[in-house]
Amino acid sequence: MRDAYNIAMQQATSNPDASDKDFFQRLRRELEHQIAGYVYEVAAGAIGSPLPADVIRTYPDSMRLCLVEQHWERVNICNTSEESWTGVGVKRMCVTMAEDEGYVLVFDPVDEQYHLA
Repeated sequence: MRDAYNIAMQQATSNPDASDKDFFQRLRRELEHQIAGYVYEVAAGAIGSPLPADVIRTYPDSMRLCLVEQHWERVNICNTSEESWTGVGVKRMCVTMAEDEGYVLVFDPVDEQYHLA
C-alpha cells in the first residue's frame, strides 16, 4: 500500500489512473466486506438496554448509503490529544471512502488504517 501512497503523493490529481482505480476497488471491496460482516455485540456489564434487532439490521444499509466514489484527499491526521487540541498533526494523502452529515471516513495507506474525521 505504501507504493500506492507514494504514487498518489507524486501525482496528487483528482483524476485517478488505472493503479488508483484498482486500489480504490480493492479498498471498496474490503470495506463492503466489513460492513456485511458487522455484528452488534453488547459489552459485558453494559448499562441500559441493547438496541432492538430491527434497528441493528438497518445499520449496514445506512453505512452503504454513505459510501462515496473514492478519491485522494490531503488529510491532517491527529492521533494524540495534543495534536487534536492544536489541530497540528501529520498531513498526508488518504482515500476518502464515505461521508455522512459532516463526518468523513478516510483510509490512510501509510498506517493502513481508517480515520473518522
